[in-house]
Amino acid sequence: MALLLNPKVWIALALAAVLALAGAFVYKAGRAAVRADWDAERIAQQEQRILADRAREQRNAARQDIVNQEALDGQKQLAALEAERAAARDDRERMRLAIRTATDQARYIASVAARGTGEPSSDAIGMFADMLERADRRAEIVGGYADQLRAAGSTCERISGRLLAVGQ
Repeated sequence: MALLLNPKVWIALALAAVLALAGAFVYKAGRAAVRADWDAERIAQQEQRILADRAREQRNAARQDIVNQEALDGQKQLAALEAERAAARDDRERMRLAIRTATDQARYIASVAARGTGEPSSDAIGMFADMLERADRRAEIVGGYADQLRAAGSTCERISGRLLAVGQ
């Protein structure tokens, strides 16, 4: 009991209480400062993420615009090739008609010449004309396919080149 009457004990208890309160206050202030820094960093990261997403969307939109434009140009190129092929088909049909006319005349001349000899006539001219016509049809199919592949390939090359040029 005598200990409670000693003023040094009361001063020590008061000092301990003051130090405890000061420590708690400093702890809460430090915690609030750290929390504020943490929240500020999180907000900054979110803003950076939003900006990065916008930039990525803009790059993707620019890429898609390039691809769409080149695809449209490629379609125009294919249409022009198809028009050229149609003109070539018309020319080929005129040539086939001329070949048929010449073949018919050659067959007539060969049949007139063969009548007097008594030997069966072979149709070498007709066979050659048929072979030329089949080769011409196949060349048209292969040529059309090659034109389509060339147009698609050049479109891809242009797209790649433009995308590399804009650094995307």
